[in-house]
Parts: sequence; C-alpha cells; structure tokens
Amino acid sequence: MPPMVDFALRDRRAASGVATSPMVSPRGNRISAEALVLAFLAIDFVIFITCGFLPSILAMAMGAEYSPMADEQAVVVALAAALYLLLTYVVGGCNARRILEPGFTLRRLAAALAATFVILIAIGAATKTTQSFSRVWFFSWVVLSCAIMPAFRLALLANLRRRFAKGDYVFRALSVGVFSKPLTRSELRKASGGMTQVAHSLQLARLEELDAISESIAREEIDQIYIVTPWVDAPVILQKLLQLRQFSTEIFILPGDGRIRAHQLGVGVIGDRVALRAGDRPINGWSLLLKRAQDIFAASAILLFIAPVFALVAMAVKFESEGPALFRQKRVGFNGKQFELLKFRSMYTHASDAHASRQTARNDDRVTRVGRFIRRTSLDELPQFLNVLRGDMSVVGPRPHALLTRTEGRDLWDIADGYAARHRVKPGLTGLAQVSGCRGELDTVEKVQKRVEYDIDYIDNWSTWLDIKIILRTALLLVYDPAAY
Repeated sequence: MPPMVDFALRDRRAASGVATSPMVSPRGNRISAEALVLAFLAIDFVIFITCGFLPSILAMAMGAEYSPMADEQAVVVALAAALYLLLTYVVGGCNARRILEPGFTLRRLAAALAATFVILIAIGAATKTTQSFSRVWFFSWVVLSCAIMPAFRLALLANLRRRFAKGDYVFRALSVGVFSKPLTRSELRKASGGMTQVAHSLQLARLEELDAISESIAREEIDQIYIVTPWVDAPVILQKLLQLRQFSTEIFILPGDGRIRAHQLGVGVIGDRVALRAGDRPINGWSLLLKRAQDIFAASAILLFIAPVFALVAMAVKFESEGPALFRQKRVGFNGKQFELLKFRSMYTHASDAHASRQTARNDDRVTRVGRFIRRTSLDELPQFLNVLRGDMSVVGPRPHALLTRTEGRDLWDIADGYAARHRVKPGLTGLAQVSGCRGELDTVEKVQKRVEYDIDYIDNWSTWLDIKIILRTALLLVYDPAAY
C-alpha cells in the first residue's frame, strides 16, 4: 500500500520550483482518419478498374481489333472492384486507427486483392466461363494491380508523413504534466505514428491548476488529453477530472513511475507508458462521420424543400414589426464552445432578449402575433438548419440553452447533476427530451432535471435508428404539440 502523501505540502514545494508553462503550437490542416480511409478506398477503386482495362486498351493501341468480349470484361472488372471494396472491409482494411501503419495497411490490401482474384477464379471455374476470357488479359490485370496498388499506397503514406511533419494532423492533443514533465510533441507524434499533434502543453505545479484544463479544450479544439503524473497522485487527479466528463474528449493518465507497465494492469499504452482512459467520446469514428453526413443530407434537403416557406416567414416577420427577420443568440455548443444560434425573430425588436435573462412564457407580451404563430408551429426554428450545415449543430441532439437561462434563480448546471455532460455531443434542433414532452419554459427544478435525464439517456444510447425515430416523432409534433407556445 503506498504511503500517505501530504498533497498540500507537495503543492507548496512544487510551486516554489515549477510554474505553469503553456506552449501553443500553430494550427495545421485537420485530417479525419475516416476521411483517409475513404480516400484510400476511392483511389484503390480507380486503380483497380484502370488496371483491369489497361491491357485491352494497350492491345488496341498496338493494332488489335475491338472484341465483343471487351464488354464482358468491363462487367467483370466493375463487379470485381465492388467485391474488392467489400473484402477490404471484411479483412479489416477500414480500421481508421491503424490505416496509417505501413505494415498493417499493406497486409490488408494484399489480403483483399488475393481474396478478390481467388474468388474470381473460383466463380469462373464453377460457371465454366474461364475459357471465355483471355488468360493474358486476366493475369496482366492481376500483376498490374498487385504492383501498382501497394506502390501507390506507400507513396500516399510517405506523403502523409511529410504533411504530419509540417504540422498537419488527425487529432489535436493537450499534453499536461502534474509534478512531472508533460509528453513532448516528438514523443506523442512518434507514439501515434504522426496522427496526433500536441496543440497545447502545460506543466502544472499545483493540483488546483487542473481546473484550467477545461478552458483549453474548447479554445484549442482538443480531441485527446494526456496527463503525466507520479503514480501516487493519479487517484486524486482522476477525482478532479470528473468535471471533464462533460467534454467529448479522450483522457489518458500516464503515471510517471517507470516500474509500472501495461502488462501488469492490462490497460492501454502510450509509447512505453501505462495509459488509463478516464473519458471517451460518445459518438466517434465512423459513427461520427455517418451522423455528420446524415445532418448535411437532411439539412440540405429540408432547406431546398421549405425555401418558399422560409421566404414567406421572413417576409411576415419583417412586415409586422421593424427589425431584422433573423434573431441571433449566443448558445453553448459542443465541448462548451459558444456559437451563434439563428431563429426567426418572434418578439418586438426593442423587447428582444439576446441573453434570455427572462424566459419566454405563455402569453408573453413581448411576442408578436406572427411570432406566436411561428413559435407554436416551430417555424421560428427553421434557420437552425443553417447552423447544422455550418457544423454548429446537429439535427438531433440536446437543445442548447441561452447563456443566462436561470430556473428559480439558479444556474442550470447547479440544478442537475451531469448538466454539462450534454455538451459532449453537438446540440440539436430536436432531441429525445423534446419528443418526450419536455418543451417550453424551464420554470421549475424538476423540469430541468427531467430534461437533462432525457438528454443524457440520448447520449448514452445514441444510434442512427434512435435519431430517425426522434425525427419522425418530431414531424408528428409539428402537427400538434400541446407544450408549444
């Protein structure tokens, strides 16, 4: 059992010798690991098809006559390319975390190619169609594909490594040392194969200074946090990091005691150090890419469909009262970062409350006649599809609240445990709370707590199917919702 430590004494001792030392690195181009996989697959698809057509093209260029079999060869090449993509997924070639490892990616590419051509030969033998195709064409296709595709992949990986060396990256990291030196940029770059770059580095001399980490997460757009600390301090730091669970950020604790290794605890490794994961991202990897694609498609389609309604509402708002058609209000979004939410103005301009210091109530005298109608039908929310396209919001997610929203004179995050954890995903136009009857004024503590419970339940159980169900239920509520006003 480790000896008891006087942390106050350690703080005073450390404070006398080590100061906080922020080191901000320049921003590079952000690269998504999932986008790299898609790019590799698209390039593979093009090269594979090109290699299939190239022998015939060269033969005709040398004077050979066009053969009707060329059309059948084209069909085989197209089907084989689709089969190759499927087999790449089956053999694990779409693993975004390891796609930049040369050995891993080349082995998976070779396995997918070999399986594709073996299956083609088996199908040809089973259907007795091998005699219908030129062996010279087929094996030229095999040789070209097996030579060009790996060479092209290696060239792409080399180019990416050069880009990483210049500051481009996949993940942005916050490197922190508490009574220890933080991981250096070179250490983390080497351990991650260049996929992670240190965006900000802090060396802390007091445990209390950990509270400042939350300020850096939103400002620096942090994906991962690495905290190096003596092993005896790790439990205390874990307790202090509970507040960071509100962020969609991976958190790793790296004890500075070199005697403790991963094989003893069965946990992750950063370089040759033990890494304890203290936080995660609820929607990550392919799920995050799918949700963003879903948002872009839905927002674009709906904006095109409702363009006439959008214009009519804007004109009605402008016609009834002076002022802009759109109302802009600061809200707290993903990872606590503020953004400007757009709505159709539903109040008289002079009575508009940009900070929501007074919540809108039923029969509120600040609301115009047009405003009352568009609020009741949720038409005032339509401009938020622009927020979705900008990436500030998602179609489905916890509804963002105005900065000064209060209930019974108290801040919302003081009322409900885990309120800040709603910011681990992007805020939404609609959410599980809204389709479950939690709309309207937050005038009681019970309403706040109930809404937060639904929001946390959504985050913990997110799926594409859950988003679809919420969207369908929202569509029904647009016809009639007794909680809207």
